[in-house]
Amino acid sequence: MGLVLGAGGITGIAWLVGALEAVREHSGWDPRTADVIAGTSAGAVAAVVTAAGIPSADLLAMAEQPERLERAIRQATGGRGRATAPGRPPLLPGSLRLALGGLVAADPRHRVASLQGLVPRGWRAGDEIRGLTHAAVRHGWPRHTQLLLHACDVRTGARVAFGHPDAPAADVADAVVASCAVPAYYRPVRIGGREYIDGGLASFSNADSLLGLECDVVLCLSPFASRHRGSVLDSTLFGAVRRATAWRLDQEVRQLRAAGTEVAVIGPAGDDLRAMGLQVMDRSRSRLVMETGRASVGARLDELLAGVALPGPAPRPEPRLLAA
Repeated sequence: MGLVLGAGGITGIAWLVGALEAVREHSGWDPRTADVIAGTSAGAVAAVVTAAGIPSADLLAMAEQPERLERAIRQATGGRGRATAPGRPPLLPGSLRLALGGLVAADPRHRVASLQGLVPRGWRAGDEIRGLTHAAVRHGWPRHTQLLLHACDVRTGARVAFGHPDAPAADVADAVVASCAVPAYYRPVRIGGREYIDGGLASFSNADSLLGLECDVVLCLSPFASRHRGSVLDSTLFGAVRRATAWRLDQEVRQLRAAGTEVAVIGPAGDDLRAMGLQVMDRSRSRLVMETGRASVGARLDELLAGVALPGPAPRPEPRLLAA
């Protein structure tokens, strides 16, 4: 059984937590027991937390209690980190080499990823991500499930799935921060002598990374993939990006199905999108988005899972608590 968790910012993390709770409550299957859990950006945070069995209430407490998050950041960084970022973002392009190299790349996805070379280099250190995931990653990579965390090589734009046997060795804490390193916002993360940034540049879902991993069933949750129309939010460029994300996920799902895998996709509905709003990094919306996603996905789950049989109940991993 495979579980794919897509990108979507801070509000995307909250939606994923709510959606996963709805799946557990209404299907009888616990996402924490998946054989493979793949995450990208926001989905990488949700993936490591899910694999570690962190209660959703504890993750929400981090969003709602800044002092608790600050303590976790200090623990994760040895007292050096902080949630706020001093200084101003740079204005020069982050990597002209990557931007120019993408012009001759054969892979269309590589060409798209190479465009990030034109945006300024991020200036935030990713300490907030380290704090949010500290309890989940401090014991290293999970043993009961294969965890894949997607990032992109800054120099080449190539996708890397940390945790896969073919990927460079990486500390899980560094891998999740690299997966979340949004260009022009978070600084790239250096792993094994190379720098990595947000895996969403390759794809917001990267569901095709599960090809060849022998998953009979794959459940994809994507907080940014939606074709919903019906509000002013959907008529903006933001709505167009959501629809493009849904189109890309469709291509990946077709590849999985062509390989004989059953696939179910869960994305946001109208209520979810209104709860998320346009500020994807707004932590203050976390409880609203989580509760809305939990109710929305729970109400639609039978329809969303039509024709796909999830596994029965299985022993759960021992839960870990976040920092007090």
